[in-house]
Amino acid sequence: MEEYSRILIEKYCRKHDSAKSRRFQKLVRMSYNLEAEGTEEDSLFLERSIAQEKDPALKEALQDLDDYLFGW
Repeated sequence: MEEYSRILIEKYCRKHDSAKSRRFQKLVRMSYNLEAEGTEEDSLFLERSIAQEKDPALKEALQDLDDYLFGW
């Protein structure tokens, strides 16, 4: 996963205090741990978030995260 994508997502999380941002933080932390496994619920959440995201840079970063965590 591109480090730039992680940085964009972490920057979003620092600016927003919501359940969504906390979930993004969890998924980014998971991306640093090679042994971590996401759930189907995590995958669906990320897919919905990507589909709804209006900011193209954040959308691309979330897609990168999705590909890294669940793109088997």
